[in-house]
Amino acid sequence: MKKTLSLSALSLALIGLSGAAQAEMDAPGIYVGAGYGQYSIQFEDRENDIDFDDDSAVLKGYVGAQFNAYLSLELAYQNFDEANDIDNYAEIDGLSLAAIVSLPISENFSLFAKGGWFEWKADVSTTIPAIGNITSSQEGGDIFYGAGLQYAFTKNIRARIEYERFELEDDIDPDLDVASVSIQYMF
Repeated sequence: MKKTLSLSALSLALIGLSGAAQAEMDAPGIYVGAGYGQYSIQFEDRENDIDFDDDSAVLKGYVGAQFNAYLSLELAYQNFDEANDIDNYAEIDGLSLAAIVSLPISENFSLFAKGGWFEWKADVSTTIPAIGNITSSQEGGDIFYGAGLQYAFTKNIRARIEYERFELEDDIDPDLDVASVSIQYMF
């Protein structure tokens, strides 16, 4: 009987400790992160007979507040490297504010979806035969969305893989599809 009681007590203690570790992972906190990825930009300007499609790199840094295991708020800066083809050039950067809804699937893994607002600025240049080089700076604000998978190495160090879609409402309606990997630190 004493042996059964001791095993039961030990089992309950281990369950309590694993629950405490999980509670620490889900505790509210502030985090910072940095990421690298690739993006694809596509747009079509029928008025000037321009069709643009290119891939390039993106760097991002972000800071966020995790309220619980399911909800976070995140502010990010994205710097989309220069994309160009023979006649066209585009460089975009901006700030985003997103709500993130997470679904923990184990102690270390969680799926998430995000959506929010992206304030952007773009420098665009194109060469049109018989007219020459046209350069402009444009800016705007639009919604964006994404989804991903996050893995917690420790209670402080996490990594995530994500996809984001930015549909910029401009005269040429450029679309940006981003796939990135990030590392973040929880305070």
